[in-house]
Amino acid sequence: MKQCSKVLLAFALSVGFIGQSYAADSDQGSRPQGGPPAFSSIDSDGDGEISFSEFSSKEIPQGDHQTIFDEIDSNGDGVITESEFSSHKPPRPQN
Repeated sequence: MKQCSKVLLAFALSVGFIGQSYAADSDQGSRPQGGPPAFSSIDSDGDGEISFSEFSSKEIPQGDHQTIFDEIDSNGDGVITESEFSSHKPPRPQN
């Protein structure tokens, strides 16, 4: 029984550390491997929209900023909302 308690305690501590690490990454605008950056990491002025100026200040893996910005800005109003950003599905890389 004592051994089982030690194993459960070790497991609980591991889960706690993993959760804290993930939360810290989220706060810093990190992203999953190969995933898009967090909306808040691009919305540098915190107004809830990404302007072209904010968007173009970030590095992108391929393509040009204007083309990609226009693809994400689905209603063409010149800004990207969080809804537009989260619903955009980038093309898959070709293997």
